[in-house]
Amino acid sequence: MPPTPLELSAAGLIGGRTVQIVAGGTVECHTYEIAPLADGHVRVRTLLSAISPGTEMTFVGSAPTNAYLQRHWDPDLRLFVDGAPTMTYPITFGYRATGEVIESRDSSVPVGQRVFGNWKHTEYTSMPGAQALAQTLPDALTWQDGLDIAQMGPICVNAVAFAEGEHRGSPAVVFGAGPVGLITAQVARADGATAVYVVDRLPSRLAIAQSLGLEPIEAAPGVDVAVLLKSRLGAEGIPVVFEATGASAALHEAIRVVRRRGLVVALGFYQGDALGLRLGDEFHHNGVRITCGQIGNIHPDWTWDTLRTRTRDLALTGELVLGGISRLTVPVDNVADGFAALARPAEVLQVVLDYGVG
Repeated sequence: MPPTPLELSAAGLIGGRTVQIVAGGTVECHTYEIAPLADGHVRVRTLLSAISPGTEMTFVGSAPTNAYLQRHWDPDLRLFVDGAPTMTYPITFGYRATGEVIESRDSSVPVGQRVFGNWKHTEYTSMPGAQALAQTLPDALTWQDGLDIAQMGPICVNAVAFAEGEHRGSPAVVFGAGPVGLITAQVARADGATAVYVVDRLPSRLAIAQSLGLEPIEAAPGVDVAVLLKSRLGAEGIPVVFEATGASAALHEAIRVVRRRGLVVALGFYQGDALGLRLGDEFHHNGVRITCGQIGNIHPDWTWDTLRTRTRDLALTGELVLGGISRLTVPVDNVADGFAALARPAEVLQVVLDYGVG
């Protein structure tokens, strides 16, 4: 079983105002004790953290869909099996954060150092000094940029790694103009795609894609995206498609868009049964390959450190816009409002929690 919030508090990993998801799938801000700082560690005060628009939402609401709440994960067999659920409420989450060191028991890490990381939605956390040094936020990047270096950027760099270079020198297509899709599209372009088409049903999100120099394609009612793209680029014109929505119907459309024997990199978090996915159609007749490019499956040629370094370097060169992508900021005390805002995708792309510091 994962550690409980009280165990995380005792270990110094959470402290002060902390977001937790409780029974019934509701979200609240709870205050936890701040543990003494261990030798060789630093205490970080969080400035900003961002809600996961995918995984975190699967724990929320009256009918949560995350498999860890339904079944037991056997780490030896790497299977979900019948038995007690692996996770129970209350759950602390969070994987995108930036903050500054306010206390140090490591002489190599000064107070005031800017840090990025994937710690919980919590006001205070601690980490080994070596980790803080490895996760220093460069002065040239903003606090908002730093939110995406630890996890969101690596999710997308990892997905592009699974394309194995097949997108280079050709157009690529990304389904989904959410944060994951928009960053994946930029990484694919920086990695050699000649143009990147981003497919979404929401004009507001496609406008953001266009502002980033990407090619927007609206999946409006009556529009056959595969016919549109293949008529424009040719039946063999698209070697790689990235599916970043987590919708099985979109995965089906990605299969239709890619060329014969092309590659679909599935990086969305798919929930429940695969409604709308018809494997007897283009998947069967065109010999399409599908690979899982999700972050739980890190590409064997990469590590967390190299994924983060690639994200940071692309941001520093300006090839990757991170903090400049639209986001709604709410006080952490009003975290329930932030989660509710994500239910309005036409208005809100992503939500950042502000801890009211500085």
